[in-house]
Amino acid sequence: MGRGEDRISNLPNEILQSIICLMPLKYAIRASTLSKRWRHLWQFNLISSTSLQFGEDFSCNQSPKQFVATLDRYLQLHGDRNLDKFGILFSPFDIFSPNLENLVATALAKGVKELELDLSQGISSSAFEFCMDDRMSFLIPNSLFNGNSLTHLSLSRCNFSDPLDSAHFVGLSSLSLDSVNLLTDAMLTNIVKYCVSLESLCIKRCELLEFVKFVGDKLKLRKLVIVDCRSLLAIKILAPKLESFVYYGWISFRHLFRDVSKVNDAYLCADTGGENYAVHFFSILSDLSHVKVLTICSMGLVHLVSQQHEYSEDLPLELCNLQELQLVSDAISEEQIYCIFSFFRLCPSPFLEKLFIQITSECYKESISGSVEEIITDIVFPNLKFIKITNFGGSSAELKLVKFFLEKAIVLESIFILMNDCDISNNCFQRIIEGQLSVIPKASKDAHIVIADCALNPTHGTLYHEEKYRNGTTVHFHDESIIFESIPLDQNFL
Repeated sequence: MGRGEDRISNLPNEILQSIICLMPLKYAIRASTLSKRWRHLWQFNLISSTSLQFGEDFSCNQSPKQFVATLDRYLQLHGDRNLDKFGILFSPFDIFSPNLENLVATALAKGVKELELDLSQGISSSAFEFCMDDRMSFLIPNSLFNGNSLTHLSLSRCNFSDPLDSAHFVGLSSLSLDSVNLLTDAMLTNIVKYCVSLESLCIKRCELLEFVKFVGDKLKLRKLVIVDCRSLLAIKILAPKLESFVYYGWISFRHLFRDVSKVNDAYLCADTGGENYAVHFFSILSDLSHVKVLTICSMGLVHLVSQQHEYSEDLPLELCNLQELQLVSDAISEEQIYCIFSFFRLCPSPFLEKLFIQITSECYKESISGSVEEIITDIVFPNLKFIKITNFGGSSAELKLVKFFLEKAIVLESIFILMNDCDISNNCFQRIIEGQLSVIPKASKDAHIVIADCALNPTHGTLYHEEKYRNGTTVHFHDESIIFESIPLDQNFL
């Protein structure tokens, strides 16, 4: 048998169809280019699929006009079969709003359970509060949500019609709203009130929200995520089943947390400091001091240490159940090390087992007076077994940080060090770092230093300061000026 013979293509049609149906749709379409025999087989994948997802790799290679025409064709080929999932990433412009309404209506008519509309191309970054193109947010008519099949709904750069009829969403268990800029406090309150099955709620960059409440004895909410809602002034939470709380943004809001005893993990990070940041940060941390998993940022540590005299009567604050801690730290400096060491003194965590340190490339500088040697003598980690440091650069401050944990973690098993992109390809530099680390004294005879990535990852895998935004518009920074490279708006493109 010749080496170049295509034995797969010689299989019976029924077997080829079965193979195609096991592939994701995009790979089935690519397979159609293999030969004439494969040209139309991808349609069997489409017809049998209960999940149609048209993401970035699909939309970025087509103009909006081509995208709409392709989706219309695919939905026609799919016929009247039911759908479980339907998701699109699209930059519709105003002229395609009717097409988008038809696509959504078709998906809902198919009894879709999970619907994702991501129209976020063109949003710059969390540093900006506006869209840098001329596209209007898609206004979703209430009439589209006549069915009650939806269990998961994710909307980005869409807007609800006002007044919002929340009765259409009684079956929702998961809701994600990103840049839904017409979402008001009252609308959110109604969603929480009438979505009686809601277990997961994610709110990002909703600029009208000021006073939000998540309250109710019958509330089933288990996970709450709030990101970059910059007008937020107050949060009230009374959610007896809440297990996970994630907050990223300005920590300068008033808060009232009651009956949050079941919260097991918390993420508290800020992109910048606000007025009374330290007081608010410490107060929230106190209310959630019982959590088992915690992610905090270096800015929180800096403010906590610099303003500790403001709440000295409440210190030390013992994190009595903490088993996993993630520190999102700026480039490690002597000041940062002082803050990290001080945190473990101010907030002792006797049952800590896993520690993740994510080093970013940005550098937040604030002068903190104090001596590291003065505060480390009483610190010990009786249960810390695993440490992972990401984006390690091998600076003297970073080496001092590793030395501290090796000397204080008495049952430590492994430190995993992932070098940053600049140094990971430099074998000579890596050998130097390995040599420097190998001579550091260890409190645990079983401790191993591994300079490589590993399967050990934090519970909070998403870092919101690194969240990627769609590239509908490219932003360049140069001498404090901004230059826009916008998507061409000519008719050929549309």
